[in-house]
Amino acid sequence: METQFRKTKLRQLEKNKGDLVSGPFGSDISAKFFVEEGIPVIRGNNLKSNDKPFVDSGFVYITNQKAAKLIKCKAIKNDLIFTAVGTIGQVGIIPAITKYEYYIISNKQIRLRVNTELADPYFIYYQLSSNSIRKYLEGQNRGSSIPLLNLAEIRNVSILLPPLPIQREIASILASYDELIENNNQRIRLLEEMAEDIYKEWFVRMRFPGYETTNFVSGEVAELSP
Repeated sequence: METQFRKTKLRQLEKNKGDLVSGPFGSDISAKFFVEEGIPVIRGNNLKSNDKPFVDSGFVYITNQKAAKLIKCKAIKNDLIFTAVGTIGQVGIIPAITKYEYYIISNKQIRLRVNTELADPYFIYYQLSSNSIRKYLEGQNRGSSIPLLNLAEIRNVSILLPPLPIQREIASILASYDELIENNNQRIRLLEEMAEDIYKEWFVRMRFPGYETTNFVSGEVAELSP
């Protein structure tokens, strides 16, 4: 039996009014409200990683009292986050396991809370991360000097939805690839750190293999020829 994909607007994935919402007004979440500890504010730097759907660090914070006033802009696990000002086309998703119970989106973000009776949040995330959707969003720029998307453009983004079990299967496969990529990147980072440590040990501290029996000549060090 052929799988049927139906075209859907993002606004149709809301279960409740306000599930797709812009961030607070700039005056409500400006730098004067930032504190050393509290509720983390999601900004563009939390969506920039190519191998992670969400970067759970590098936050500024607001107080619990301030966050309570911005509760409509709260973000929790499985919420999708778009950048609407600056690097438009950025999208991330808050994973199930995070450092914080919840977050507040900045004045430059848009949050979508997907109706899980209709769609798998990770399937939507992967589709919105595709080059075609990114290019479409970039083409909806309404800014002049600074790229800008408004909520209406996000609400009208079209995506394709297969039946929910197919969505979950596709999302699971893509998530497995993401996990493999992240594991490989971690290995690469470890190898780079090991190579740097070896270089310092051998050529800076001069503790290379056999250094104990090596005679060092004092004075200028000659340059090595290639």
